[in-house]
Amino acid sequence: MKNLLSKYGKHFWYLPLIISLWSWWTFFSLPIDWGDFSSPLFLSAFTYYFFLKCTGRLTDKDDPFVE
Repeated sequence: MKNLLSKYGKHFWYLPLIISLWSWWTFFSLPIDWGDFSSPLFLSAFTYYFFLKCTGRLTDKDDPFVE
């Protein structure tokens, strides 16, 4: 797993980005009921976290989830 992340980890944040965009699209495209607001919000937060982590802008020292 570590080898996979070191090889393709820089581009891993694209997957949460696609899912996040799809989630926002479904949130705004529902005609009557606007749907669940927390799902697109949390997916966007995960996308931003993975973007920072995978591009090296968030180091292990500054990461609040690494002990």
